[in-house]
Amino acid sequence: MSTAKNNHRYRHFKKETMIYTVVEANALDCDLVPQVVYRSEYETPDRPKGAIWVREKAEFESKKVLPDGTEVERFTDITEISSSTQP
Repeated sequence: MSTAKNNHRYRHFKKETMIYTVVEANALDCDLVPQVVYRSEYETPDRPKGAIWVREKAEFESKKVLPDGTEVERFTDITEISSSTQP
């Protein structure tokens, strides 16, 4: 399981290019439910790079079952991978 950590980069399970950076891994909403605030590192025709997203921490750190039955992490921490490939 990928644990949300500030300033770490994550890839979303839907697409290799969907990369996000966690801005705040331990935010709280008005009901004191832990939230993750994260920023997109890519752009789409309808959303600019840097768009901010908020998701419950439990969901951010959860696994997702694909239609073929394969279980994958919703977000995979790629911080070490991306930092080791930079010059």
